[in-house]
Amino acid sequence: MGDILSLAGQSYRDAWSLLQRATSTVAIAVIILAVSSFVSLGADRLIVTSLGQQVAGTLCSVAGIWFASPYLVSLYRLLLNNEPVRPEALRGTELSQRFFGWSAVLAFVTAVPGYIFAIFAPPGLTPETASSPETILLVWGTFLLLIAVWVFTTRTITLLPAAALGTDITLQLALQQTRRRFWFVVGAVTLPLLPVTVLGLLLTTSTEGIVSIVFSIGMALVVLILAVAVTANLYRWLMDNPR
Repeated sequence: MGDILSLAGQSYRDAWSLLQRATSTVAIAVIILAVSSFVSLGADRLIVTSLGQQVAGTLCSVAGIWFASPYLVSLYRLLLNNEPVRPEALRGTELSQRFFGWSAVLAFVTAVPGYIFAIFAPPGLTPETASSPETILLVWGTFLLLIAVWVFTTRTITLLPAAALGTDITLQLALQQTRRRFWFVVGAVTLPLLPVTVLGLLLTTSTEGIVSIVFSIGMALVVLILAVAVTANLYRWLMDNPR
Protein backbone atom coordinates (compact mmCIF):
# COMPACT_ATOMS: atom_id res chain seq x y z
CA MET A 1 0.00 0.00 0.00
CA GLY A 2 2.91 2.30 0.68
CA ASP A 3 4.18 1.86 -2.87
CA ILE A 4 0.70 2.51 -4.28
CA LEU A 5 0.40 5.76 -2.30
CA SER A 6 3.88 6.78 -3.41
CA LEU A 7 3.06 6.08 -7.06
CA ALA A 8 -0.17 8.08 -6.78
CA GLY A 9 1.64 11.10 -5.35
CA GLN A 10 4.36 10.86 -8.00
CA SER A 11 1.75 10.59 -10.75
CA TYR A 12 0.03 13.79 -9.60
CA ARG A 13 3.37 15.61 -9.52
CA ASP A 14 4.37 14.29 -12.94
CA ALA A 15 0.99 15.19 -14.44
CA TRP A 16 1.39 18.76 -13.23
CA SER A 17 4.95 18.83 -14.57
CA LEU A 18 3.85 17.56 -17.98
CA LEU A 19 1.10 20.15 -18.13
CA GLN A 20 3.67 22.87 -17.53
CA ARG A 21 6.37 21.50 -19.83
CA ALA A 22 4.22 20.20 -22.70
CA THR A 23 1.01 22.21 -22.58
CA SER A 24 0.51 22.39 -26.35
CA THR A 25 1.23 18.68 -26.82
CA VAL A 26 -1.35 17.71 -24.20
CA ALA A 27 -3.91 20.15 -25.59
CA ILE A 28 -3.54 18.91 -29.18
CA ALA A 29 -3.83 15.25 -28.07
CA VAL A 30 -7.03 16.06 -26.16
CA ILE A 31 -8.48 17.97 -29.13
CA ILE A 32 -7.73 15.11 -31.53
CA LEU A 33 -9.34 12.51 -29.28
CA ALA A 34 -12.31 14.81 -28.60
CA VAL A 35 -12.88 15.32 -32.33
CA SER A 36 -12.86 11.55 -32.89
CA SER A 37 -15.48 11.20 -30.14
CA PHE A 38 -17.70 13.85 -31.75
CA VAL A 39 -17.36 12.15 -35.14
CA SER A 40 -18.37 8.89 -33.48
CA LEU A 41 -21.51 10.55 -32.10
CA GLY A 42 -22.32 11.80 -35.59
CA ALA A 43 -21.87 8.31 -37.00
CA ASP A 44 -24.36 6.99 -34.45
CA ARG A 45 -27.02 9.23 -35.98
CA LEU A 46 -26.31 7.98 -39.50
CA ILE A 47 -26.01 4.25 -38.81
CA VAL A 48 -29.15 2.33 -37.95
CA THR A 49 -27.89 -1.00 -36.60
CA SER A 50 -26.38 -1.34 -33.13
CA LEU A 51 -23.45 -3.38 -34.43
CA GLY A 52 -22.73 -0.80 -37.10
CA GLN A 53 -22.69 1.93 -34.47
CA GLN A 54 -20.30 -0.10 -32.32
CA VAL A 55 -17.91 -0.73 -35.21
CA ALA A 56 -18.06 2.88 -36.38
CA GLY A 57 -17.31 4.07 -32.85
CA THR A 58 -14.27 1.81 -32.64
CA LEU A 59 -13.00 2.92 -36.05
CA CYS A 60 -13.38 6.58 -35.06
CA SER A 61 -11.44 5.91 -31.87
CA VAL A 62 -8.69 4.13 -33.79
CA ALA A 63 -8.49 7.02 -36.26
CA GLY A 64 -8.18 9.47 -33.38
CA ILE A 65 -5.45 7.34 -31.83
CA TRP A 66 -3.54 7.32 -35.13
CA PHE A 67 -3.46 11.13 -35.25
CA ALA A 68 -2.75 11.43 -31.51
CA SER A 69 -0.03 8.76 -31.32
CA PRO A 70 2.97 11.07 -31.94
CA TYR A 71 1.76 13.40 -29.19
CA LEU A 72 1.21 10.59 -26.70
CA VAL A 73 4.59 9.04 -27.51
CA SER A 74 6.18 12.45 -26.99
CA LEU A 75 4.57 12.72 -23.54
CA TYR A 76 5.71 9.24 -22.51
CA ARG A 77 9.28 9.86 -23.63
CA LEU A 78 9.39 13.21 -21.86
CA LEU A 79 8.21 11.61 -18.64
CA LEU A 80 10.21 8.37 -18.74
CA ASN A 81 13.41 9.53 -20.46
CA ASN A 82 13.24 13.27 -19.78
CA GLU A 83 13.58 13.53 -23.56
CA PRO A 84 11.77 16.47 -25.18
CA VAL A 85 10.75 15.28 -28.64
CA ARG A 86 8.62 17.32 -31.03
CA PRO A 87 5.53 15.25 -31.92
CA GLU A 88 5.83 16.31 -35.57
CA ALA A 89 9.20 14.57 -35.74
CA LEU A 90 7.59 11.31 -34.59
CA ARG A 91 4.89 11.18 -37.26
CA GLY A 92 5.36 8.05 -39.40
CA THR A 93 8.25 6.70 -37.32
CA GLU A 94 8.46 3.13 -36.08
CA LEU A 95 7.86 4.37 -32.52
CA SER A 96 4.53 5.97 -33.40
CA GLN A 97 3.48 3.07 -35.60
CA ARG A 98 4.20 0.53 -32.87
CA PHE A 99 2.40 2.64 -30.28
CA PHE A 100 -0.57 3.04 -32.60
CA GLY A 101 -0.61 -0.68 -33.38
CA TRP A 102 -0.86 -1.74 -29.74
CA SER A 103 -3.36 1.05 -29.01
CA ALA A 104 -5.56 -0.15 -31.87
CA VAL A 105 -5.37 -3.74 -30.61
CA LEU A 106 -6.50 -2.60 -27.16
CA ALA A 107 -9.29 -0.49 -28.69
CA PHE A 108 -10.72 -3.48 -30.55
CA VAL A 109 -10.30 -5.80 -27.56
CA THR A 110 -12.22 -3.44 -25.28
CA ALA A 111 -14.96 -3.19 -27.92
CA VAL A 112 -15.56 -6.97 -28.12
CA PRO A 113 -18.25 -7.14 -25.38
CA GLY A 114 -20.20 -4.42 -27.18
CA TYR A 115 -19.91 -6.30 -30.47
CA ILE A 116 -21.14 -9.56 -28.93
CA PHE A 117 -24.08 -7.84 -27.26
CA ALA A 118 -25.03 -6.01 -30.46
CA ILE A 119 -24.90 -9.21 -32.53
CA PHE A 120 -27.03 -11.38 -30.27
CA ALA A 121 -29.34 -8.84 -28.60
CA PRO A 122 -32.97 -9.27 -29.74
CA PRO A 123 -34.71 -6.30 -31.40
CA GLY A 124 -36.38 -3.88 -29.05
CA LEU A 125 -34.39 -4.91 -25.99
CA THR A 126 -35.09 -2.67 -22.98
CA PRO A 127 -33.92 -2.71 -19.33
CA GLU A 128 -37.31 -4.19 -18.44
CA THR A 129 -36.93 -7.14 -20.82
CA ALA A 130 -33.22 -7.73 -20.15
CA SER A 131 -34.04 -10.13 -17.31
CA SER A 132 -36.17 -12.40 -19.46
CA PRO A 133 -35.00 -16.01 -19.91
CA GLU A 134 -34.22 -15.32 -23.57
CA THR A 135 -31.75 -12.52 -22.81
CA ILE A 136 -30.36 -13.27 -19.33
CA LEU A 137 -27.66 -15.54 -20.78
CA LEU A 138 -26.55 -12.77 -23.13
CA VAL A 139 -26.49 -10.22 -20.31
CA TRP A 140 -24.39 -12.42 -18.05
CA GLY A 141 -22.14 -13.49 -20.91
CA THR A 142 -21.48 -9.84 -21.80
CA PHE A 143 -20.80 -9.06 -18.14
CA LEU A 144 -18.24 -11.86 -17.93
CA LEU A 145 -16.64 -10.62 -21.15
CA LEU A 146 -16.33 -7.14 -19.62
CA ILE A 147 -14.52 -8.63 -16.62
CA ALA A 148 -12.23 -10.61 -18.95
CA VAL A 149 -11.41 -7.45 -20.92
CA TRP A 150 -10.74 -5.55 -17.67
CA VAL A 151 -8.35 -8.28 -16.53
CA PHE A 152 -6.62 -8.36 -19.91
CA THR A 153 -6.10 -4.60 -20.15
CA THR A 154 -4.86 -4.51 -16.56
CA ARG A 155 -2.36 -7.31 -17.18
CA THR A 156 -1.10 -5.64 -20.38
CA ILE A 157 -0.79 -2.13 -18.96
CA THR A 158 2.92 -1.99 -19.81
CA LEU A 159 2.29 -2.30 -23.56
CA LEU A 160 1.90 1.39 -24.38
CA PRO A 161 4.73 2.84 -22.23
CA ALA A 162 7.09 0.15 -23.54
CA ALA A 163 6.03 0.81 -27.14
CA ALA A 164 6.57 4.56 -26.66
CA LEU A 165 10.13 3.86 -25.52
CA GLY A 166 10.83 1.60 -28.51
CA THR A 167 11.10 -1.55 -26.40
CA ASP A 168 10.48 -4.82 -28.22
CA ILE A 169 7.33 -5.54 -26.23
CA THR A 170 5.00 -8.52 -26.78
CA LEU A 171 1.80 -9.71 -25.15
CA GLN A 172 3.68 -12.54 -23.49
CA LEU A 173 6.25 -10.16 -22.06
CA ALA A 174 3.60 -7.71 -20.83
CA LEU A 175 1.74 -10.52 -19.08
CA GLN A 176 5.00 -11.67 -17.52
CA GLN A 177 5.79 -8.15 -16.26
CA THR A 178 2.48 -7.97 -14.37
CA ARG A 179 2.40 -11.60 -13.23
CA ARG A 180 1.17 -11.88 -9.62
CA ARG A 181 0.82 -8.08 -9.56
CA PHE A 182 -2.80 -7.79 -10.75
CA TRP A 183 -4.30 -6.20 -7.62
CA PHE A 184 -1.26 -4.00 -7.16
CA VAL A 185 -1.78 -2.62 -10.68
CA VAL A 186 -5.51 -2.15 -10.03
CA GLY A 187 -4.77 -0.18 -6.87
CA ALA A 188 -2.03 1.90 -8.48
CA VAL A 189 -4.38 2.90 -11.30
CA THR A 190 -7.58 3.34 -9.28
CA LEU A 191 -6.24 5.42 -6.39
CA PRO A 192 -5.12 8.45 -8.45
CA LEU A 193 -7.70 8.23 -11.27
CA LEU A 194 -10.91 7.49 -9.38
CA PRO A 195 -11.16 10.79 -7.43
CA VAL A 196 -10.52 12.84 -10.56
CA THR A 197 -13.03 10.83 -12.60
CA VAL A 198 -15.75 11.11 -9.94
CA LEU A 199 -15.12 14.85 -9.55
CA GLY A 200 -15.35 15.30 -13.31
CA LEU A 201 -18.66 13.44 -13.48
CA LEU A 202 -20.08 15.52 -10.63
CA LEU A 203 -19.02 18.79 -12.26
CA THR A 204 -20.34 17.91 -15.71
CA THR A 205 -23.64 16.42 -14.56
CA SER A 206 -24.41 19.22 -12.10
CA THR A 207 -23.95 21.99 -14.69
CA GLU A 208 -25.49 22.80 -18.06
CA GLY A 209 -24.66 24.47 -21.35
CA ILE A 210 -21.26 26.03 -21.94
CA VAL A 211 -20.18 25.51 -18.34
CA SER A 212 -20.72 21.76 -18.61
CA ILE A 213 -18.78 21.69 -21.90
CA VAL A 214 -15.88 23.59 -20.34
CA PHE A 215 -15.79 21.17 -17.41
CA SER A 216 -15.93 18.19 -19.79
CA ILE A 217 -12.98 19.44 -21.83
CA GLY A 218 -11.02 20.34 -18.72
CA MET A 219 -11.57 16.95 -17.11
CA ALA A 220 -10.71 15.14 -20.35
CA LEU A 221 -7.39 16.98 -20.35
CA VAL A 222 -6.74 16.15 -16.70
CA VAL A 223 -7.68 12.47 -17.08
CA LEU A 224 -5.52 12.07 -20.21
CA ILE A 225 -2.39 13.57 -18.72
CA LEU A 226 -2.91 11.77 -15.41
CA ALA A 227 -3.43 8.45 -17.22
CA VAL A 228 -0.12 8.93 -19.04
CA ALA A 229 1.63 9.75 -15.76
CA VAL A 230 0.06 6.80 -13.93
CA THR A 231 0.91 4.21 -16.57
CA ALA A 232 4.41 5.61 -17.05
CA ASN A 233 5.18 5.51 -13.32
CA LEU A 234 3.67 2.07 -12.97
CA TYR A 235 5.78 0.83 -15.90
CA ARG A 236 8.91 2.29 -14.32
CA TRP A 237 8.09 0.66 -10.96
CA LEU A 238 7.46 -2.75 -12.54
CA MET A 239 10.74 -2.57 -14.45
CA ASP A 240 12.59 -1.63 -11.25
CA ASN A 241 10.89 -4.36 -9.22
CA PRO A 242 10.68 -7.46 -11.45
CA ARG A 243 9.33 -10.75 -10.19
